[in-house]
Amino acid sequence: MNAELPFKLVEPRDFTVALGGLVRALRQHARWTQPELATRSGVPVATLSRLERTGLASTDRLARVLFALDALDAFQDFLSARRRLADLPADLRSFRPDASPPKRIRHRSTEGGRA
Repeated sequence: MNAELPFKLVEPRDFTVALGGLVRALRQHARWTQPELATRSGVPVATLSRLERTGLASTDRLARVLFALDALDAFQDFLSARRRLADLPADLRSFRPDASPPKRIRHRSTEGGRA
């Protein structure tokens, strides 16, 4: 499954919300309900709901959910695609790029395309 989600990093909360969206997309792709995933992962339905809505859960419970979904590779891809963004300061209003950014970073236009 392609785990691409719309994503803009402005603050850490944006990352957690995107993570919750990833978990929901993976569950829906597997055609499982939250109660089914809860049974398979051993994580309460209320925790799954909160994880999908906010991205907040303990690392243990996140790992249980990802294992149950057989989605560790999708999670690694999710993190890798955002690694460059994670190196930016928490508040992008104060970010000032270097005069010569590393050559391997590709800058994309936000107009009419994916960000």
